Amino acid sequence: MSEKIASAQNQLIKHVVKLQNDRAYRYAEKEVVIEGHKMILELPSLKTLFVTNEQDVRSDCQSIVITSEIMKKISSVATSEGVLAIVPMPPFSSLESKNTILVLDGINDPGNLGTLLRTALSFGWEGVFLLENCCDPFNGKALRAAKGATFRIPLAQGNSNDLPKSHQVFVADLEGQAPETFSPSEKRMLILGSESQGVSPECQQLGQKVTLPISEMESLNVAVAGGILMYLFKPNQKT
Repeated sequence: MSEKIASAQNQLIKHVVKLQNDRAYRYAEKEVVIEGHKMILELPSLKTLFVTNEQDVRSDCQSIVITSEIMKKISSVATSEGVLAIVPMPPFSSLESKNTILVLDGINDPGNLGTLLRTALSFGWEGVFLLENCCDPFNGKALRAAKGATFRIPLAQGNSNDLPKSHQVFVADLEGQAPETFSPSEKRMLILGSESQGVSPECQQLGQKVTLPISEMESLNVAVAGGILMYLFKPNQKT
């Protein structure tokens, strides 16, 4: 069974718009909006599905058929695939028991943050700790860049004092040493900062500085540089 909504003034439509645009509201409601056939198919639990084509209606969740005009209003992409869903926000976790943790410090570009989550999952990192100065991982652009990784890799959030204390820490820094000079322990943590500011001074004090031994390191996008470092320090990897 499905419902139909033809008015953009419907309260559920307004709810979706607010989830898309208001970070505090997302966290209060503990709900996230995802878009696109592939991501929706990969998630096991949907709360509400919005479609423009009745053939996309599903029986395992509340399904609502809307007009293309309403889909355009609630979508965060220029060209919608005609499917959008509200899903439960995955809870933040404790990462104390995880061996390999990526720490993101001041990553404010949602596309970069999402790409880093996807790369961490691909290389077998066991969790990602988001410092409070990062953008929201449940922002629409971050979710699209992560391609589902946001729901598959454990996430934690807090300040630098909340970081696990039992890990060997590596800090990405232009003045660091090459990765091969280190012998990482089983429990390791890699801290990445933004392109503009780098890792914050308080986090720089937490561990050994590492850099990529290439002349144009400073011109690399953080998602690219971070991906290389994650590969070099990935689980079971001896640099």
